[in-house]
Amino acid sequence: MSLTRQEVITQIARAEELYKANLYVPMQPIMANIQENIEILGESYPADTARYYRMYMLYIGVFEELNMPVLESYLQALININEVLPSDYEYVCSYYKHCEEWVYEKALMTYPYNETLHIHYALKLQEEQRFEEAISTLKYILECYPALTEARFLLWEVKTARIEQLRISNEAADAYELLNLASDTHRKEILTPLQFDDNLDQADQNLARIQLTLWSNKSIDNKKQWISEWRHLELTDTTRFLLADYAKSFMMYDMVSQILAAPKEPVFPEENYTNFSEYENYMIALANSGWQLAQHQYMLIGNSSYYYSKNKKTIEICVERGLALNPKNPLLLVLKAKSFFFVKDYNATGAAYHEAFKNGLRMSEYLFYLLEVNSRIESWQGILDVVVQFHRRKTPTLKTLFFQSRALIKLGRFDEAHEVINESLSDFPLPSHSYAPWLYNLRMIIHARNQNYKAFFEDMKEEISFYKIGDGNYCSTMNMCVEALLEKGDYAECHKYAIYNFEQGKLAPYLEPIFQWICYETFLEKPEGLGEVSTDDLIANPTTFSDYRNNGFIHWMLRNNAAGSASLKKAADLSTNKGAYLKLSFECLLAGFDNPAAIALYETIKKEAPEARDWKLDFQYANLLEEENRYKEAFVAYQHLGQSYPEESFFNLPKDEYNVMLRVFKKFTKGLNDVEGFTKYNAMYLSKDNPSEDALLEHLEVATTNYKEDVFLQHNLLESISKLNIEFENNELEMLKEMKSRIRNNYFA
Repeated sequence: MSLTRQEVITQIARAEELYKANLYVPMQPIMANIQENIEILGESYPADTARYYRMYMLYIGVFEELNMPVLESYLQALININEVLPSDYEYVCSYYKHCEEWVYEKALMTYPYNETLHIHYALKLQEEQRFEEAISTLKYILECYPALTEARFLLWEVKTARIEQLRISNEAADAYELLNLASDTHRKEILTPLQFDDNLDQADQNLARIQLTLWSNKSIDNKKQWISEWRHLELTDTTRFLLADYAKSFMMYDMVSQILAAPKEPVFPEENYTNFSEYENYMIALANSGWQLAQHQYMLIGNSSYYYSKNKKTIEICVERGLALNPKNPLLLVLKAKSFFFVKDYNATGAAYHEAFKNGLRMSEYLFYLLEVNSRIESWQGILDVVVQFHRRKTPTLKTLFFQSRALIKLGRFDEAHEVINESLSDFPLPSHSYAPWLYNLRMIIHARNQNYKAFFEDMKEEISFYKIGDGNYCSTMNMCVEALLEKGDYAECHKYAIYNFEQGKLAPYLEPIFQWICYETFLEKPEGLGEVSTDDLIANPTTFSDYRNNGFIHWMLRNNAAGSASLKKAADLSTNKGAYLKLSFECLLAGFDNPAAIALYETIKKEAPEARDWKLDFQYANLLEEENRYKEAFVAYQHLGQSYPEESFFNLPKDEYNVMLRVFKKFTKGLNDVEGFTKYNAMYLSKDNPSEDALLEHLEVATTNYKEDVFLQHNLLESISKLNIEFENNELEMLKEMKSRIRNNYFA
């Protein structure tokens, strides 16, 4: 079928759409039509012709059996019309098991800094067991792109394969090549005999021996051995770089600063080659030029200054000289970002990280760095945006989930944060050095906010299991417990945590007023070093929750209870546990015997924090009303106690004449002249084998006053009273004789 030029272009566009949608069967007739009419494009439209060639190359790749000669012919066609792109070479070279050598040679010489092409070529060399060439190629590309992790992993595989090739070879292996390969792959079984190999000089034997120790001992032991022995030995540059990298891996940057000095200037080969053999020599020369090594040394020394010596000038020199060697080195650009981070220039920090990303820094590392920057500037929404980007590309990690949950907490999205934390702690392994303890700590914050203290202390135990008892993190968590126990109202337990941290010298300063108040309130041990409070300890212009809380306790201890209560009430308004601090404000007023103010504050608690009400608070309120002779209100308050807290009101109180509930109800009914009510409640005191003397006398008084005609009631009461071993004051015995006479005369005469 004959097509016009525009129809051919339309068909090409349609074929591209079908390919993107993975609809290969409908593509077949379209590709055939284009192929029959491709000449209509001719030499005048090379870009459109190239679109078809490129589309056909992709189309060939969908078949199970790859037709490499046809694929290569289309690549050659693109070369012939001068429309070939790096991606065309990359696509063809990706079939490294089938692609011909000439394609790689042309591609690499045309694009000597294309990392993808070089990795594909290294894979081909690995497949063909040309390991030495593969090693040279990968070393070269890592000189150009030091952050290319894929190349670094592949280099390790190739070196491992080369070792096996040497081991099964009939020819004697070169001891130096074996040492280098075993050093890079940590093959201890190869290094063991090399430490005594006479084919190596003493410095290289030292290299083998030091490595064996490094990979066998603990990091702290290796550091001690460096100080006592290794730094006095004859060391090769390779050994020094190995030790420096090892120290950096364990954040022992003080050791790095002792090992390394300023690097040598690299010696660059001329970029002058006319055939692939010369290009291979160029790759080897560049890999051995010291270019990447010098950059790496500047990075190590700069990081040592950043993490250890804090020498800003050294960091700047390392960045300047390292980037002068390679302005696109992403690892040095990261160091540049850290130099800005060091001085809190976060805009410049972010820009430098972005520049590092554009020049090859892995996306995951880039996003991790952005998390730290956003955390420092407290851009919580920024952190959430970064985490979303990370999770689109990578599997979530404990680190990303920690940052996500912390940001959600900072934004007040506690339920979402709780869900993320639960997922983190249940679905991931929790190694000792991880974000796991911090995630437990975040969940403790949520539990404290929800007043779920049982879960709070369960997570506390999980968190401190990651710490050494008494270290900074351990005591920081104990400080959290001090506040939680204060809010819980468990002052004795709060004292235990506070005194422990105080004795360790790690009680947070803002918690000292709490500890002082606990000792004041409970009469538990008060360490001498804690000191006494004075008006000088008051914060002059309080603004935060802890300011108001601490001022409240200080006023309380100075017996300025009105001011203390007012401060604690303001603290309650800023707290996540408003009820706890309103109750403390109430207790402060009780301690100052300010009954009217305490009653008013109870009404505030009832309205604004009803969840804080409990038996003790409601009982204190009822007592206050009783003390103020507000009997009707007190009567209602005590009735509420009986209905709402039956365990505390009846079963947990004394059941004799000291029964609080009966006593107050009897008092109120008597004060209100409620004879029937008084009789009922006082009768409860008499429902036992040995009733109270006072109760009997009071009941007799009611009976003789209000039930004069009930002679049997009066007789029974008088009979019981006559058996008491007391001095009678109201002629009770005479009354009994008289009552017996009346009953005999009226009922039995």
